[in-house]
Amino acid sequence: MLQRTMFFYSAKLFGLRACDEHHDLQCSQFVVGDENGTPFVQFIGGQSKTFKGGLVHMNITNKNIKHYCKPGERCIADFFKVHLDALANDGNFYRRPLKGIPGTPIRYGNQPLGINKLKSFMKVICTKAGLSGYFTNHSCKRTCATQLYNAGVDEQEIMARTGHRSQAGVRKYKRTSAEISATVSRILDPPCSSTSIEDSAESFVAPQKKFRTDGMEEDISDKRCENYNSGQFFH
Repeated sequence: MLQRTMFFYSAKLFGLRACDEHHDLQCSQFVVGDENGTPFVQFIGGQSKTFKGGLVHMNITNKNIKHYCKPGERCIADFFKVHLDALANDGNFYRRPLKGIPGTPIRYGNQPLGINKLKSFMKVICTKAGLSGYFTNHSCKRTCATQLYNAGVDEQEIMARTGHRSQAGVRKYKRTSAEISATVSRILDPPCSSTSIEDSAESFVAPQKKFRTDGMEEDISDKRCENYNSGQFFH
């Protein structure tokens, strides 16, 4: 559970994209600290899909992101600290967990998790969350960019998180955000029908009432409306 939490938030907060980035992560790339009473997790990136070193990228620096966390029961910095402490803050960031012993902290062995195991994490996370659809490790990075766009964050700040080197690369997520809004609008729109507004007005039925055996009035027209919305009709 803790490993999958680390996997999800490492990808979402720091824009990690592919499994090879996760597989190569080292504990030394993360720093957990406190700044003026605010906990933070700092991530120092390494080589990635868009950063290979050499002359081409000689003026490009690795990611260096400091994420400030909300104190509380679900403070992300606390989760990272527990995970790093269990790894003795050294070596591979993802290692095989040892068999748990009641009353003892989480422990990990020295063997790194395989790439196939890491590839399965997103599917397990989505299944346990009750999400349907097709999700990949890239979904976390996409979520990071889309949520920042929705919040009106400047493109340069988004690029700093996601690691994109050009505005064109990150703007595809802006279109994705618009597509999401359009999809939500279509879902909330009235159902398609050939009936016009005028026809609907003419067919309006005044509220009808009937008396129940206990003498209380019951508005059956309300029931018609309720069941229309649920796809069922009274005749």
